Amino acid sequence: MEYITLNNGIKIPQLGLGTYLLKPDDAQSSVTSALGMGYELIDTANAYVNERAVGRGVRESDLPRENVFLETKLWPYFYNSDTAVDETLERLNTPYIDLMILHQPAGDYLAGYEKLEIAYKEGKLRSIGISNFDENEIEKLLANCEIVPSLIQVECHPYFPQTELKKLLAQHDIALQAWYPLGGRGNSSIMNEPVVRDLAVKYGKTPAQIIMR
Repeated sequence: MEYITLNNGIKIPQLGLGTYLLKPDDAQSSVTSALGMGYELIDTANAYVNERAVGRGVRESDLPRENVFLETKLWPYFYNSDTAVDETLERLNTPYIDLMILHQPAGDYLAGYEKLEIAYKEGKLRSIGISNFDENEIEKLLANCEIVPSLIQVECHPYFPQTELKKLLAQHDIALQAWYPLGGRGNSSIMNEPVVRDLAVKYGKTPAQIIMR
């Protein structure tokens, strides 16, 4: 596994398993299987309604908790809740979360981010971040926050490279984590792009491996 180092010194695996749309039983078995196959990062969210199952999957694996990078996302409904982080820890049945993210720039996201900052200072979260924010929303957050986000999770792939967003992130040493890195669920056209196929043949890799690299 390859890693990057976030702006607070925490190392994060470059590849992970997302559990979006997975029902609890499937999420649990998928997490256990993925960790057994060499994955080290697992992503879930309050809104996925499978955090308890993800936590069970982590505990059923042979990996010690410190060898699993566990991340989840706080839904806007909970941005003003003083107990949302603790409730998430309880659902995951873990003493800490490696990365907690604001799921969307909706509602009072400044208040939501402040809740993450408090939990980070208390040691409940090892790093904090955001998801689906655009450049203006990031600038507003940076103007009001105390702790710069370590990471942003957004759609990013060769069809949507997020060029302008990456320029802003580089200025603040904020890592980008892609969802839909292969161009979207059920999208096979990106796999058949001539440049992708040519590189796959040249390097003896699959189209997916070329895109992920």
